[in-house]
Amino acid sequence: MRRFEFVAGTSNKFWEISQSDTEVTVRFGRIGSEGQTQTKDYGSWEGAAERVRKLVAEKLKEGYMEVAGSGPRPETEPGFRTPPVLPRYEVPLLPADGPLKLGGVSLPRGRRLSGSTEFAPMGVTPIDEPVIWATDDLVEDAGRMLHLLRQPASARNLVPVLLAGMEHEPNRPWDSHEFCPTDPRRAVLVDVGAELASAWGGNFETDDEFDSERLDAVRPFGKTFPGLARPASLDHIIDDSDVLSQIRGRRIGLIAAARPAEVLAATGWVGAVNVYDDPALLSAVLRSWEVRWNAYLVEVGFDTLTLTVGNPPRDDKTSLAVAAEHCAFCSDNIWQGSGNIAAYARELAGSPTWQFWFD
Repeated sequence: MRRFEFVAGTSNKFWEISQSDTEVTVRFGRIGSEGQTQTKDYGSWEGAAERVRKLVAEKLKEGYMEVAGSGPRPETEPGFRTPPVLPRYEVPLLPADGPLKLGGVSLPRGRRLSGSTEFAPMGVTPIDEPVIWATDDLVEDAGRMLHLLRQPASARNLVPVLLAGMEHEPNRPWDSHEFCPTDPRRAVLVDVGAELASAWGGNFETDDEFDSERLDAVRPFGKTFPGLARPASLDHIIDDSDVLSQIRGRRIGLIAAARPAEVLAATGWVGAVNVYDDPALLSAVLRSWEVRWNAYLVEVGFDTLTLTVGNPPRDDKTSLAVAAEHCAFCSDNIWQGSGNIAAYARELAGSPTWQFWFD
């Protein structure tokens, strides 16, 4: 059993949670009272553990503090895992302000951009150094330039990425400092399957008509996340140079990070803040997609992401499995896009790009 308390102003509340096999029990009320007790069966140990993890995260976000020694935290249970302490993070060196020549590629004048601690995820230590170097103006052949920059930038622990802004406010979020750099290594600590399972389940938390419509939209799946998709092969990787050459008129950014997947955590991107309170969770998913699908982040906007895909799903079964991951990662791609997961899966088959928009 774990106990949390919230004492502030007129509030003097406690909240307790425990798991027994597939059941989760919570007890809550005013400190000193017996409170109320609720127990719910989640059908599987994994489902119950994920519910514990999510509820604990919600209480911490609300300001509850865990009472020391309130109960055991078994390392084998996802809902109770304590992350290891990482050694001090050294931010890779960014280029100086001004025009830049990198590996034979010449870029127009750019500058280092700093974030704001106002956008730091709760409980995460922000980085107060610039992690973005960005061109001041749009680069006409931006996609082709990104492709040419990959190798020389990697040698300096930098990742080239295209930067987009809002349609009517193109300075946001980059020049308006609506981001907060964090340690990108945190993404390695995330259990991607568990996070996607939690996000998937979050789409079906009530039992009303709205949930019924959503369940119809994700058939043949149900309320339980079907798991991570597996690529049929890694033998036929598509080069993305042709796709990139079609992207024009973007700013080019160089991000202090080791790989494209780390860009969101490193910059502290908040474009998905209505869904994810920590961009490290998104970076963890992108890292998994890099490995399985050769899918690489190439453009970051105010609330949009674009990836090129070197190993897209090609058959119906695999496309449907990937569509489930996308639905968990960014459900608006289905709810405000294709309408149902089967139609979305058909769009994914063989597609060299993946795009996401977070409402």
